[in-house]
Amino acid sequence: MPTRLCDDPTREGMLDYLDTLTSPGMRDYNEFDIEEAIYWFAHDWHGGQGSNLYAALSASPFTPSPTASYIDADSATGYLYDELEARYTTPALPKIA
Repeated sequence: MPTRLCDDPTREGMLDYLDTLTSPGMRDYNEFDIEEAIYWFAHDWHGGQGSNLYAALSASPFTPSPTASYIDADSATGYLYDELEARYTTPALPKIA
């Protein structure tokens, strides 16, 4: 089912949210995993130059390599990306005929 963005989180908001997933006792993610997940989420969901997600994308310390096409869904980055989608997107409303 297609999804739509329901929020325009800031970079700081996403970092704070992901920090809750990496607290003691949770799975250990490194800074690279977090930065890459935020980069790809902002890349996929930004609403243009005036959006918080575009600002997060522009300020990202992560830069994909020229041969990178996307993230591995089974990686730590893929898991964190999925968590961002679950937190900041919502299923689209069905079309009523």
